Amino acid sequence: MVSKNYMNILSEFITQNIESLLLGVIILSIITLIIFIIVNIKLSKMLKKYKELTKGVDGSNLEELLLHQSDSLKNVQGEIVDMKKSITQLKQDGLQMISKVYSKRYNAFPEMGSDLSFSVVFLNDENSGIVITSIYGRDENRVYLKPVIEGKSRYSLSPEEKEIIAKAISK
Repeated sequence: MVSKNYMNILSEFITQNIESLLLGVIILSIITLIIFIIVNIKLSKMLKKYKELTKGVDGSNLEELLLHQSDSLKNVQGEIVDMKKSITQLKQDGLQMISKVYSKRYNAFPEMGSDLSFSVVFLNDENSGIVITSIYGRDENRVYLKPVIEGKSRYSLSPEEKEIIAKAISK
C-alpha cells in the first residue's frame, strides 16, 4: 500500500509540474549538447595533432622515429666516449712532442769573420729534448748533440747553449 501511495504522489507531482520538468530536461539537453560539441572540437584538434605527430617525416610512425633516435643517440654517445679517449691520448702525446724551438747564430772564434756557428734547442712541454751545436772553424766543423732533461743536461753546456735553453723554456 505504501508503494501505491508513493506512486500516486509521484504521478500527481509529474502531472502538475510537467511543463517545468520538460523545460528542465530541455535546458539540461541543450547544456549537454553544448558540452558535447566543445569536447568534440577539442578531441578533433587533439586527433589532428596526434596524426601529425605520429606521421613522422618519412611516413614512419612515432614509435619507429623514437627507436631510430634512441639508436642514433647510443651511437653518438659511443663516439663521444671514443673521442674523449683520443683527446686524452693526444694530450699525453702532446707533452712529449717538440713545442719549444730556439736558435742562436754566433761567432765561435773571434778571428773568424762571420757568425757561422750555431746552437739550436728542441724541447717538449716538460722541457726535455736536445740541443744541437755546430762550431765552425777554418779547417773543420764540429757538431755536438746533447740531451736535455727538465731543462738541464748531464753534459757541460756552453754559454750560448745555456742561453737558448733558458729562452726556450721561458717562451
